[in-house]
Amino acid sequence: MEHGPENIVLMENISSVEHFLVNGGKSRRVLDDINLVINRAEEWGIKGTSVFEIKLLLEIIANIRPYDKGKCVLIERGMMRHKRVILKHVFYIGSSDMLYNNMNVLEYLMFATGKSKINKVLLQEQIFEYLIEIGLGHLSLTPNHMLNREEKAVITLIAAAYSDSQIIVFNLPEYEWDEVLIKAVAEIAKFIRKQEKTLILSTQNSLMIEKACSHTAIIKDGKLIYTGSVEKLRMTYDKIEVIIRDKTAKSLLEKLNRLLPGYNLVMKEDSLFIRNEGPELNEPGEIHKKIIESGFIPDSIEINPKTVENAYEELILKHDL
Repeated sequence: MEHGPENIVLMENISSVEHFLVNGGKSRRVLDDINLVINRAEEWGIKGTSVFEIKLLLEIIANIRPYDKGKCVLIERGMMRHKRVILKHVFYIGSSDMLYNNMNVLEYLMFATGKSKINKVLLQEQIFEYLIEIGLGHLSLTPNHMLNREEKAVITLIAAAYSDSQIIVFNLPEYEWDEVLIKAVAEIAKFIRKQEKTLILSTQNSLMIEKACSHTAIIKDGKLIYTGSVEKLRMTYDKIEVIIRDKTAKSLLEKLNRLLPGYNLVMKEDSLFIRNEGPELNEPGEIHKKIIESGFIPDSIEINPKTVENAYEELILKHDL
């Protein structure tokens, strides 16, 4: 496959036309001074404290909404600030109403891939097998009108993955995703990346970002507070090292605080979270060893796998201070 330009999206000092009214009757831009670079074959998950903010950012990227200040370039092509046209190389998904209700899922995907040069019988077999592979085989013959909005959106994403568009914008931050559909989106994201295309999605679901995305951007109060790899976010901002689950953990909190100086111990219901507050503290394995050697054998003790959700909460808390 011929490689296109590395920079797929380049946003410099973008500020939105839209404003929010804030305390005291003052206003602030919904998005302000946004700088973002997205490269070919990356999968970006955009998350934030406001659904409106993250949805607006993707609408600006897709050229649906104008912006007031700054520069936005898609695949090295400048965008006029006040133009509201979805460009040829962008497949934009902003609702689940793009399916034809008189078709079933397989029929729709065959229709959507109608320009393919692959033999139609082979193509149908490929699509059917692909639906099974990503865990959606049970939907293949389901009439589109019987799907829920999240299922419809994922089927539309499959159509986008098979299209010629180099940028796929999946802008449904208000949707709620179960594990089956998150797995499906993660598999579709791999397929998109394999074709050297770029996926940009907005979501409030941290697991979606963790499973489907290579990179993430986080917005708070109209400003980007993180851009970079999902891995770096998890490892930098998730401070939880060990999780203890035991009904008696709260009664042992004082003893464990003495046992683990320099750590912050936080109780949530029957779970005790041991947070690392410094760069030179023990490895999780050493914490586990100290707890066991103290004679306390909890019902469950696990090394925290470092999650996007924990990292996100920590990052937001840091910016609230």
